[in-house]
Amino acid sequence: MKKESITKQQLESMTTADLIVLGDKLGIEIPDNLNRTFIIGEILEATEEFNVPEKKSSVQITEEDTPVPDRLPETYNNTYIDAIIRNPAWLFAFWDIKESDIATIEDRHDFESVFLHISFFDAPNNEEPSETIDIKTDFETREQSILLPPGKRWLKIDLAFSLKGKLPVVLCSSRKIELPSEREDILNLQPGKKINYPPLVQLSGMKQILHDHYVNHRQSFSE
Repeated sequence: MKKESITKQQLESMTTADLIVLGDKLGIEIPDNLNRTFIIGEILEATEEFNVPEKKSSVQITEEDTPVPDRLPETYNNTYIDAIIRNPAWLFAFWDIKESDIATIEDRHDFESVFLHISFFDAPNNEEPSETIDIKTDFETREQSILLPPGKRWLKIDLAFSLKGKLPVVLCSSRKIELPSEREDILNLQPGKKINYPPLVQLSGMKQILHDHYVNHRQSFSE
């Protein structure tokens, strides 16, 4: 039965038998010999939510409204770079470059390549980095997982492009990011060192990942 709004006065005008029938239709279990005052109270409580006027939404949707896309756009046409820490060993960097910036750079006759310039600092207020790493990229790429060298405390990433016979030009820079402290066993997980990898580390594939990264980005492990 569809529940409809009902008033106390309407219920009080009904016989006890009719109240019991109505309560049964509303799915209310009414014990034998229950006082009609309590029966009316049970019915009112069951129908109370239907006595509250329905609030109309202030949001109106028309056929002309733009539908929500299934996927986020690959680019927001904005030049920026940022990064998040995955764990003490890995950093995930992501960025974007304006179409107008790309066109201007590619039109230059002395343009060579786009790259990430990663600077490591011993303290957040230091201006001179203690170590730097360059990772080559391109205009189509928008993200990069970076294996961090051990013992570093702070870093900043510049998205830059190189020019023939000139200093690189920085397009944008990330904030300075504090790196978490590593466990001692993580510090030893480097290619070239003869160590006994724990069984769980071997199963994770970390040994092969470190080897592959060392081959492609050997400067990350230079001392």
